[in-house]
Amino acid sequence: MPDETIRTYETEDKAPRTSLMEDELNTQILDERYLNNVTGFRGFAYKILPPDLAQLLEAWFIHKQFDAVISYYERVGLPFAYLQKLLKSATPHILLTTWFSSKQKVWFIKRVHNYLGRIITWSSNQYRFAINELNIPPENIMLVKRGTDQKFWRPMEAETDAICSAGMEMRDYPTLIRALKSLDIPCHIATGEARGKLFDSVKKLYAMNDIPSHITIGPKSKEELRQLYARSLFVVVPLLPTDTDNGLTVILEAMAMGKPVICSKVEGQIDVIRDNVTGIYVPQGDPEALRKAIKDLWNNPERAEKMGKAARRHIEKYHTLEQFVKTIKQEVSKAMVKDMHPGKIKGAQVQR
Repeated sequence: MPDETIRTYETEDKAPRTSLMEDELNTQILDERYLNNVTGFRGFAYKILPPDLAQLLEAWFIHKQFDAVISYYERVGLPFAYLQKLLKSATPHILLTTWFSSKQKVWFIKRVHNYLGRIITWSSNQYRFAINELNIPPENIMLVKRGTDQKFWRPMEAETDAICSAGMEMRDYPTLIRALKSLDIPCHIATGEARGKLFDSVKKLYAMNDIPSHITIGPKSKEELRQLYARSLFVVVPLLPTDTDNGLTVILEAMAMGKPVICSKVEGQIDVIRDNVTGIYVPQGDPEALRKAIKDLWNNPERAEKMGKAARRHIEKYHTLEQFVKTIKQEVSKAMVKDMHPGKIKGAQVQR
């Protein structure tokens, strides 16, 4: 989708403000839209190369034109940092990430963390892992609060006649289906392909052939998802065991809409929901416990409304998009000063 179209959608309140960070940090977004506009031999090569490799090569080709590189996608950002180290690039590189503990990422981070201008994360569990297990100096890594577009994801008037779930990564949808089978509560699961592929957790959902009729499945646009949240009394985020913050995007969106969240209690998802205040934690993989939580909250809409209002207040206090962008901008500026690159930021931002 062209950048002008995206900005029009944002202005018309049809999509979240994804361009805010781009504008505030004065960055050039190096994503698939950018790659599609590259001409000549590079453009031809990028069309036949895997997208991650194409992004890595283009980031290296253009990075010296910018004062800093901000990577928001570890599968490109970490190899790029390693390439910088090998070829002695002096351009400051700021890595935004929430997952350090996979074997492949551990290998890279151990070798490049001293070369990065700053590492920024919003997972407290992974922050502790980075410091305690990877020996990253605390001054080189920053724990921040992830933001969401609270202006797009906002409370809206709608009849609450259902519940919903959403997302693709590390979702435990079979447990949700088992929990809902005996409950006559309409639920839509908003999920589908990502970049033309299905996550394994979504494949398991689509492979199920005994899904009751009150449960529907299918992807939603951002505008459609907002409408789904609005008509849902609450949102359920069932997770597989994970040591990072899978599910966070949906949790923040739902809370910004004034909806409480029922979420699996896992090691990594601990930073946003306040149990029995803005949401409810249930044991991971336990359909009976999940069924009870869903039934109890569905039968007590006053409690759900009270928790939803508390959730919205929590987002406004700690997790607005403006707060997040301001914090990232401050950390990028610090990294540039540290690496003797003071002045106005002009960055290349590598992301999906």
